[in-house]
Amino acid sequence: MLILDQSDADSAWYAAFSSAFRSSLNAGSAARISVYAEHLDLSRFGSPRHDALLRTYLREKFREKPIGVLVAQGSSALEFVMQARQELWPGVPVVFAAVDEETATRLNLPPDVTGTIYQLTFRNAVSSAQVLVPHLKRTALVGDPLERQAVRRHFKEEIPLFAAKFELIDLTGLPMTEVRKRVAVLPDRTAIIYTAINVDGAGVAYIPHEALGAVAEVANRPIVIDVATSIGYGGTGGFIVTAVPVAEDVAQLALRILNGERASQIPVVKGSYTRPIFDWRQLRRWNISEKSLPPGSEIRFRPLTMWEQYRWQMIAMVAALLIQAAMIAALLFEHRRRRVAELESRRRLMEIAHMDRAMTAGVMSASVTHELRQPLTAILINTRAAEALLAANPPDLDEFKEILADIRRDDQRAGEIIGHLRGLLKRGELRLQDVDVNDVIQDVIHIVEPEAARRGVVLSVDRRRTALAVRADQVHLQQVMLNLAINGMDAMLNSIPGRRRLAFQTALIGESEVEVSVSDTGTGIPEEELKNIFESFMTTKAEGTGLGLSIVRTIVETYGGKIWAENRVEGGAVFRFSLPLAKAQAA
Repeated sequence: MLILDQSDADSAWYAAFSSAFRSSLNAGSAARISVYAEHLDLSRFGSPRHDALLRTYLREKFREKPIGVLVAQGSSALEFVMQARQELWPGVPVVFAAVDEETATRLNLPPDVTGTIYQLTFRNAVSSAQVLVPHLKRTALVGDPLERQAVRRHFKEEIPLFAAKFELIDLTGLPMTEVRKRVAVLPDRTAIIYTAINVDGAGVAYIPHEALGAVAEVANRPIVIDVATSIGYGGTGGFIVTAVPVAEDVAQLALRILNGERASQIPVVKGSYTRPIFDWRQLRRWNISEKSLPPGSEIRFRPLTMWEQYRWQMIAMVAALLIQAAMIAALLFEHRRRRVAELESRRRLMEIAHMDRAMTAGVMSASVTHELRQPLTAILINTRAAEALLAANPPDLDEFKEILADIRRDDQRAGEIIGHLRGLLKRGELRLQDVDVNDVIQDVIHIVEPEAARRGVVLSVDRRRTALAVRADQVHLQQVMLNLAINGMDAMLNSIPGRRRLAFQTALIGESEVEVSVSDTGTGIPEEELKNIFESFMTTKAEGTGLGLSIVRTIVETYGGKIWAENRVEGGAVFRFSLPLAKAQAA
């Protein structure tokens, strides 16, 4: 297959045409097709001598190359083929591309010639000018003389039809310097219609789109163009013919012939290869609204919007944000649910702890009753003695005062016993405050003294003289130490009465923690149970519930501490727990 292109090798139109033509050809054929191309450069060299040289060159070059189909690209190329085919390629079918209807009609094409026809009209150019310039009064025509333009020579017949409505400023065939001077001072309500400048009036050769750039650089009015290769070089736009659909249609026609179909059986295709295309930058330059453009217009060189440029990234980002929002909502819901669960767990813990304290108080009830009986009995005896003194005449007032002091002391003692018991049994919300561990131990000693005395247990305290304040609820700390004390006394039931000792000790660990230990001289804890001693329902007592030490551990850990148990070398066990000092927590 041989393509004869009417332009030169630098033609932007041919570059687009060739690429689309070859792609379509290869996609539609299983066999490899050899494609040759020659540029006739007829726009700049149109003399008979040039024609003769072309014939000689092509005859000699392709003497040994059998050509199956000739493709004439452009009206001038088709005219050359029709004149030279009989001499160079007799009988070879011809497919033409980018040929105007007037040329195809004038050449009176034989049956074995087919192809595609498109139409560039002066009417379309004027319509485009009216879009770009409201209230258009005149057009300035820039380009080569129309008789030298193969696809626009018929403009000469169309122009008189518009003479009554629009003034025509003819700038064709002028030197580039003159054209630039004239387009810079055009009157208002004028549009420039640019065709093509291949050779200007001074004989200087140009590539058409480069010549357009030189004109647009100084033009003071918008420029109408009609081919896609002029887009991007200063033309504002118009009804544009594009090379790609032309090339694709021509390739299909050529393939049909190569596959055995006769060219005479393939009708000429009149394609609609033009559509409104505009340069966004030029529209901005001339302040032309996109709303005034024909429906379906294509706008090129418009900066992409954020959505157009980063659509998938934005979709991914929005999706990520939605997922993140869903995760945050789920986490907030989970946090709230966990918070509710924690509050419910704390409420239940407090109830269980209160029940545990009540059980402990029940265990010590006999001792407490015995302890209360002493001050109450003393109060009763002193009351009778006071009555007897009052009956004497005269009464001994000094002795009466001593009796009243004894009654007050015994009442205070009973009140303290009841107060400690009420504090142990009270229920309510946590009251976090700075509590001195030494004071809590002293309170616990007062509570367990009666029970210890009943069991024959000797109590001792080894505490630091300085205050050891922790941030906690005082009743909870009392419960921890009271549980440990009762467990210690229970462990010494089988010990020799004279060797039953329960010791409380406090110590400072570094500068941030306090350690409290409660040790006994009982039988100790079996080694296999030592690790699980704080688990729920784990007990070494036949009548135990297994909840006491579990509650103790929960309370200690609630306040950021830890608890553990050990067997003493000299016998018995020791329970230790540590809590952070209040000043360390504040820091």
